[in-house]
Formats: sequence, structure tokens, C-alpha cells
Amino acid sequence: MSGAVLDKKNARAAQKEARPKEIVDAALAVFARDGFAGARLDDVAEKVGISKGTIYLYFDTKEELFKACVRETVGAHIAGSRDFAASYEGATSGLLRELVGRIGDRMSKGDFRTILLLLISESSRFPELVSFYHTEIISSGLEVLSAVIQRGVDSGEFRKTGLETYPMLLISPLIMSVIWNHLFSSMRQLDVDVVLKAHLDTILDGLRA
Repeated sequence: MSGAVLDKKNARAAQKEARPKEIVDAALAVFARDGFAGARLDDVAEKVGISKGTIYLYFDTKEELFKACVRETVGAHIAGSRDFAASYEGATSGLLRELVGRIGDRMSKGDFRTILLLLISESSRFPELVSFYHTEIISSGLEVLSAVIQRGVDSGEFRKTGLETYPMLLISPLIMSVIWNHLFSSMRQLDVDVVLKAHLDTILDGLRA
């Protein structure tokens, strides 16, 4: 086999390998523009420059494509946060600030924000997507935060308050801020970093042993 033929074959293989990521990126843009119900696979295909049928080679349904979007964005971030927490060697208060700051930075903008607002707006019509998001994203993220709180309790840095059982309290101001900025940004835009810092100052004051 000649070098030119091999090069073409390798190029096609590389293109095929990259195709799912291209489809996911295009789908995120379409979901952001049209919502889940209004999103059409034809529009996704047009953005990538492929036929609609090609999408079905990688994703069986629009729902599966949405799930891939979630896994490639928020899911990858949760996995990275878990690894970061596991290798962190400093004080738990510092780890908690770092983790919540990272979550706030990601969830309040871009594709992460798009997915969250989409789920909120279309939850009643597509409860299966909400269930999926809770199982794969929310539950995993809360496990990470709960483990961090327990780390502080076990080391004697934190007193036991019940926060390890309800770690969603750590990020509730983030959800509020995203919704607020979506609805009321023309009246008052919240600075998510400032909101989370003020919240964590209060939380850590209450946690200190």
C-alpha cells in the first residue's frame, strides 16, 4: 500500500474519530438556541456539514445526543473535580473554596449554564432527562462535596453540622445566581464569584471546630 493511500486512510480514520465531538459541539449550539424540544437533528447535521443519517451512526436519538453533551461537558468536570479533591493535600477549607469556586465558574457560563437552564425550563416535558442529569451529574457532584466535608470532620478541622448529608447547600446560591441572572440581569447582574465567596465565608465560619 502506497504512502498516499495510507495517509488518506489515516485521515479518514482521524475524521471518523473526531466526528462525535463535532456533533456534540454543534448540538450544544442548537440546544442553546432552540431548547431541547425545538432542536432539530437536521440543524445539527447542517452545522457539522454532514447528513442527518450520519448522526445516527453515533447517537440513536436526540435524547442520547443530549446525554452525550452532558457527559462531555459537566460530566468531565465532575470527574476532574473528584480527582482534584482526592489528590489535594492542604486544609479542607482551602479545598472547599477551590472546588466550589471551580463549580461556580463553570456552571454560571457557557455550555454548563445552557444545559442547566434548559433542564429547568423543560423539566416538566422531559422528566427522563432530569432524572438522567440527577443520576449522572448531581449525585456524583454531591458525593464529591459530601466527601470533602467529611474529610474536614474526620481531621477535626470542621465540626459535624449535617452539611455532609446535605452538601447541596454549598451550591444553592450558585443555582439561584444562574436563575437570577437569566431572569433579572437587566435590573441587577449578580457577580457569581462574589456571591459564592460571601456564602462560603458564612459556611466556613459555621463549620470551624
